[in-house]
Amino acid sequence: MKQFTGFTVAILLLSFFISSASAQDTVKVKEQKSDKLNQYYSVKFGFYQPGTGLNNGLLIGIDGITEFLKYNFFLSGAIDLYPKQTFDMFDSPGPSISDQQIYLIPIHINGGYKIADFPDADSRIYAGGGIGYYLFFYSYTYSSSSGGLVGGLNSSSDSKNGGNVFATLFARGVIGKIFVEPRVYLAVKSSGNLDGYNYTVNPTGFAVTFGFQYHQ
Repeated sequence: MKQFTGFTVAILLLSFFISSASAQDTVKVKEQKSDKLNQYYSVKFGFYQPGTGLNNGLLIGIDGITEFLKYNFFLSGAIDLYPKQTFDMFDSPGPSISDQQIYLIPIHINGGYKIADFPDADSRIYAGGGIGYYLFFYSYTYSSSSGGLVGGLNSSSDSKNGGNVFATLFARGVIGKIFVEPRVYLAVKSSGNLDGYNYTVNPTGFAVTFGFQYHQ
C-alpha cells in the first residue's frame, strides 16, 4: 500500500480544498462589489513534467488572486504540491533503493495581465510570471552489503530536506469559474550527498493544470 501514499495524500488534499471552497461559496454575504478590484481563490490539479531525475506525475495547488480592474493587472500567491515515489535522482551508481518518497512544494508570487477579454462568453486570458522558492522533503530505504567473509545485506533509511529559488511563466484561460493553466518552472538545482551517494533535485519543467476559481 505504500506505493499509493503520495497519490492518496494528494487526492485527499485536493478534495479538502474543493469542499472548503464549495462550502464558502454557498454561504455568501450580500454586499456591494468593489469597482476597483476582484479577489479570487482557486484550487487546481494536473500534469507536471519536472527535470531530469524526477518523473512525470500529479501536481495540485491553491492560490489567492487580487485583480486590479482599472489596470487589467493581478497579483497572486500560490503553493503547489508534487508527491512522487517512482523516480531516480541519484548519480550513477546509486543506492539499491527499496522504498522512497519525495514531496516537492513550490511556493511563489506572480503578476499577470489580462491579454484578452470576452464578456459575452464570460471568458478571459491572462499571462505573466513570478518568482518563488521550492522545498523538498525526501526519505528512502536502501540495501547495503555488510561485508566480511560471510556477506549479507543491511537495510538502512535516511532523509533529506532542502530547496532553492525558481522563476515561473504562465498563462491562464478562464471560462466562468473553470480555468486551464500551462506553466513553466525555471529552477536552480539542489545537489547534495546522502551516505556517499550524490543526488540532484531539478524541478525545472512544465505543468498543465485545470482548476476552479471562486470569488471571495
